[in-house]
Amino acid sequence: MDFAKSRLYGVSNKKYLSELLQLELKTLKDVDSNYEVEPFFKEVNGKIRELYNPSDAHKRALKNIVKRLSYIGFPHYIYGGIPLVGYVDNASRHLEKEYLLLLDITNFFPSTKDSYVYDFFHNTMSQPADIAKILTNLTTIKKDEERFLPQGFSTSPMLSFLSYHQMYEELDVFSKRNNFTFSAYYDDFTFSSDKFIHTSKRREAIAIIEKYGLQVNKKKTRLTICNHTRITGVIIHENTKKAPKKLNKKMYDYYSLLLEMDKDPSNFVQDEFIDTCNRFQGCIAAIQSIEKERNMEHYKNTLRYIRTKFDVPVEKKKKHLYFKNVQINN
Repeated sequence: MDFAKSRLYGVSNKKYLSELLQLELKTLKDVDSNYEVEPFFKEVNGKIRELYNPSDAHKRALKNIVKRLSYIGFPHYIYGGIPLVGYVDNASRHLEKEYLLLLDITNFFPSTKDSYVYDFFHNTMSQPADIAKILTNLTTIKKDEERFLPQGFSTSPMLSFLSYHQMYEELDVFSKRNNFTFSAYYDDFTFSSDKFIHTSKRREAIAIIEKYGLQVNKKKTRLTICNHTRITGVIIHENTKKAPKKLNKKMYDYYSLLLEMDKDPSNFVQDEFIDTCNRFQGCIAAIQSIEKERNMEHYKNTLRYIRTKFDVPVEKKKKHLYFKNVQINN
C-alpha cells in the first residue's frame, strides 16, 4: 500500500479538505452538530441491525473519502469493502485447499473505536490533529459516550481494514510463516492449507486479533476439512464452487410466486410485483456469480416474460409510469 497516493495524505488545510469532500468549510468546525445521524433498525439476513443513514451532503463527503482512499491500493488478501472484488473472489482463493481455519470477529464495525480511526488519519496519513479529528468525526458515530464505525456509512468497510492494517499485516506474516493462504472479507478471516492446521495455530491467530482490542466469535471459529464447506456464502469442495441450498430455495420460492402472480394477478398489488421481480433477479445474479457456467435461461426468460406482460418497473418511485395495460391493484 502507498498511503501517499491518496490526496488525503498530509492534508493540513481545512479549506482544501472542504474542497476535497465537497462540504462547506463552516460545517467542519463542528461536525457533530452539523452531521448528526440517528440510528434506525432493520432486519438483515434474519438479524436486527442498527443502521445509520447520513444526510445527502454527509453521504457525498463519505463517498469522496472512499474515493480518495481507494488510490492507496490494497493487499491481495483483502476482499471486502474495496472495488472489483467480493465474497465469491474471497472463497475462490481457497479452492483446492484441504484444511481450513475460519475466524469471525464479534461486532466488527461497532468494535472499531474512534481511537483506531483517528490513529490512521493522524499517523498513517500524516494529518495534523485537527484534520484527523474532523475526518474521524465524519466517519464515526457517537453513542453512550463512545465513537465507533457505524453500519450504513460507505466509509466503514474500507476504514475497518485501514484502521487495523497493522493487524492484517501481522496475520499475513503469520500466514506466510506457516505456508497458509489467507484472506479477509470484512469480519470473516479464512486461512487454508494443504496440510493439517494444528489448534496451536488457531490460538496464535486469535492472539494477534485480540492484541488489537477485538474479540473473536468462538461460536463461528472452526478448524475443518474443506468438504462442502461454506466460505463467505459460497460452498467450496475441491476445485468447485456452489451456491448454498438456502439461496437456491429462495430463488425457487420467488419463481413459484411469480407463476402465481401470472395466474391470478388480481390477488397482488404493484409493489409485490416489483419486489418479487427484483428479489428473483437478485437471486439469479447471486447464483450465477458463484456458478458461472450454470444455465439459468429458463428463470431469466420467466422474469423477462413477467416484467413485459405486466409492465413491471425496477424502481417503485417510477411505478406511476408503468403497469399501463394491466389491471393490478395499487
